[in-house]
Amino acid sequence: MRLLDHIAQCTDPFLVRQNCGDVWRLTGAADFSAAVARCPLRYVLADELVRACVELAYSEGDELSGCLDLVHLPAERLWVEWSEPARREALECVLPECVSPQDTGLARSGVLICAALDGRSGSLRTFFLPSVEPREPMAAALETLLDLDGGGAAGPPETVLKGGAISVCDPQNECVNELLRCARFRLDSAWQRYYGSVLSDPLDPVLGARLTRDLISSVALDIPMLLALFLLMTVRADLVQTAVNPDRLNRKRAAFGRPPLLAHVEVSTPLVVRAAYRSAGHPIAVRSGPRFHHVRGHIVRRRNAVYWRGPHWRGHLRLGQVRSRTVELRLH
Repeated sequence: MRLLDHIAQCTDPFLVRQNCGDVWRLTGAADFSAAVARCPLRYVLADELVRACVELAYSEGDELSGCLDLVHLPAERLWVEWSEPARREALECVLPECVSPQDTGLARSGVLICAALDGRSGSLRTFFLPSVEPREPMAAALETLLDLDGGGAAGPPETVLKGGAISVCDPQNECVNELLRCARFRLDSAWQRYYGSVLSDPLDPVLGARLTRDLISSVALDIPMLLALFLLMTVRADLVQTAVNPDRLNRKRAAFGRPPLLAHVEVSTPLVVRAAYRSAGHPIAVRSGPRFHHVRGHIVRRRNAVYWRGPHWRGHLRLGQVRSRTVELRLH
């Protein structure tokens, strides 16, 4: 099942029992089951679109940060879901220093978005589905506040455990910083009360920094990928949207007493055609020119037209054939 179905069918509250016996009810997936079920627009991204959005988010050229004025959230209520292994694989290629070598144990992730009427701001709640049993959906403790016009004040990192909104930055990449400046992160009120009770006062600075880092790392890297997706949707790129109506399957599930699955839209893209390697039996042509190398995807903006040049191979050893490398994304 998709993550959206796991959340919609989740009824068990998220409870934490302390060693002293106290039980805390924290915000979990069950608290959003009705919101996901009623969400009018639910997107499930194909793996190649996930990879394309990650590559676009961290591309060279004019950078995604130079196109933020074109980006709008596509609906007031929206669900977006993707495969975590696909996103992780793409991040390892373009941003290996930010990806932990350990497997996160997550199969799928998703966000439930509530956007303003103008599509330039909104709030996001993030969810995860483990890849191992028990496959119970989880909700991130942080809420993401998105403002594409850069509004909203942010406090120092230590204020997040006290309910303050904070922002993050990448000191090595100013263009990624521009993307991250659009987002602030705030601890859910139930989680704030929990941490305020169980953590010592004054809080150990090392423990506080580690906890804050773990909280932020669970949601922050989603922002550039989602902004790239919203750019593609805003400029009406050739995304293929396939409506999935599970009515027929649900009739069979009902006969066995199983809850129904939710309708959704599967989104894929023909934008990226990857260079394929030749098999060992094919000869490799040699010509004069630069050494064989891989070129990262990059974008170029010309006013309201955005050109995406997908990742491809260049050099005097040709491995495979590259087709349709340059695609124009024009506002309508």
